[in-house]
Amino acid sequence: MYNYLLRIKYNGENYHGIAYQKNLKTISGEILNYFNIKEFRLSIVSRTDKGVNAEENYIVISSDKNIDFSNFQNNDIKILNVYKLKEFINIRKFSRGKLYEYKLPKKLFEKKYMPRYLINNEKILIKSEEKEFDINKYIEASKHFIGIKSFHNFAKGKVKDPICNITKFEVIEDNDFYINYIEGNKFLYEMIRRIITFLISVGYNLFPLDLIEKVFIYNLEPKPFPSDPRYLTLKKVYLDWKELYKYIEDVIEI
Repeated sequence: MYNYLLRIKYNGENYHGIAYQKNLKTISGEILNYFNIKEFRLSIVSRTDKGVNAEENYIVISSDKNIDFSNFQNNDIKILNVYKLKEFINIRKFSRGKLYEYKLPKKLFEKKYMPRYLINNEKILIKSEEKEFDINKYIEASKHFIGIKSFHNFAKGKVKDPICNITKFEVIEDNDFYINYIEGNKFLYEMIRRIITFLISVGYNLFPLDLIEKVFIYNLEPKPFPSDPRYLTLKKVYLDWKELYKYIEDVIEI
């Protein structure tokens, strides 16, 4: 078998995520179909959702074909680097963190998240009155997400291990967007997009700042819904290259 590590970038707007799905258009599926690869194994460092973009992501492909990736052509997907591996690896084991960008349009989404309760042994009613959006409240709330915390309220469904370490949450304003940069050791399914929705609710005074630390302990009802994926981009993946190079046989020019 031939084993390859690919560094890729893509516009995911018209795709059902990066993970291969037999009857759906996906990022990895486009690469496999282009080279007519029928028998394969895949490993993906970051399984981006439907509609999400990436300036950098990594996938491992194992196939019985010797593939010339320099021939690949796709308007939405670009292969940046190719490494020939000594064996198939789970690339996620080499990930040490990721950096995401969410460009929140200043023309905010019409649908607003309305949290009702925080639930522990009893229901704590969220009492709030909507006000004009305040970006300062949004930014102040974002600071609470830094650190090692349980993000169970910001994942789709139940997760076995909701603990994540967010090392950076920075919000920068330009003419059209509030640009969020979020860095951490790992991210749960739909986590960033649900955090953005929640922060918008804080900006509208729909969730009080003094209760934010409780969302990492108690359960929100309902959970925040995920914001629009088109504005989310995986900017950087931090790999343990010292360890990874032990498995690299050759660097292939493309």
